[in-house]
Amino acid sequence: MEFLQRLATVDFNYMVANFRPGGPYGIPSLACTLIVVWAYFVYRRSATGRPAGLSHFVHWLFPKRIFFHRSTAMDLRLWLLNATVLGFMYFFVAISSKWIRDTTIGGLTLAFGEHAPTAWPVWLSMALTSILILLAYELAYWFGHFVFHKYAFLWEFHKVHHSAEVMTTLTELRQHPIEILAFVNLIAISTGATLGVLTYVFGPGAHSFTLFDANLLLLGFLMTWGHLRHSHIWWSFTGVAGRLFQSPAHHQLHHSDHPDHWDKNLGFALAVWDWLFGTLVIPPTDRKVLNVRFGVGETHGDYDTVTRVFVRPFIRSAEQLLPAHPQPGAAAPTARN
Repeated sequence: MEFLQRLATVDFNYMVANFRPGGPYGIPSLACTLIVVWAYFVYRRSATGRPAGLSHFVHWLFPKRIFFHRSTAMDLRLWLLNATVLGFMYFFVAISSKWIRDTTIGGLTLAFGEHAPTAWPVWLSMALTSILILLAYELAYWFGHFVFHKYAFLWEFHKVHHSAEVMTTLTELRQHPIEILAFVNLIAISTGATLGVLTYVFGPGAHSFTLFDANLLLLGFLMTWGHLRHSHIWWSFTGVAGRLFQSPAHHQLHHSDHPDHWDKNLGFALAVWDWLFGTLVIPPTDRKVLNVRFGVGETHGDYDTVTRVFVRPFIRSAEQLLPAHPQPGAAAPTARN
């Protein structure tokens, strides 16, 4: 009984964390996003001379064709499961970034001895830590995203996310648990190791700037356009901004079913790793130029129940790893073939 109570407590805390002020669905994040979207809406409407009243804004932000779509219903089911019910599983299986940090510090101390804290101003070490932690987070996210696209047995799990036929903010957690666990652990290892190195060099001053106990840079992303990555709002960054940051249109293009867009724009908030590794495609300002469509080209029946969404990827992944009748000289299967 005590064990079940502990599970329930962990699950509740995990769920509540998503809605705290520093969480992705906290009031500050959602309220600021709404303000940003309203400003963007007014700007676009004024440029074309179209009305920009409150009723027009509501209809534009919540179009019936999307929010009553069958794909959105599955988004909602998976969002509720991943954000609440399965929280305890992610908590218990996830690697602790603090443990990685402490292990890294211990390894560096064992290899190179004690290190006196660098005599830099606290604000400078905190600024550098904030930036490097964000880059480490992004690199882990980019790498995890890359391998889930490139290897067919992993693509079967990631395909759940790409099976969305329309984009809503709920699509963010339209994910298979295997994928979530992989990303959570990769990010914990990358950010924990980076923070360990920075703590060894800077000492106790190696902390990110935070707001509501969240990394200020990541929270700033969520408070502006982060929630629009999975949406119908085509907001494109071009030029230098398009090479540094992932705009909503960057990620919507990533979900495109056109072969030219496969395995592109794999970052979360930043585009720098895509730029460096050649997976960046800067979207045009006008979506109509591309006629972007979403989905994976399979029947909706493959993803119409939670059971199928959770079980079928295991079966299909096993088929990719253990082909029934491999042909002599046949190439290894890759994602999307």
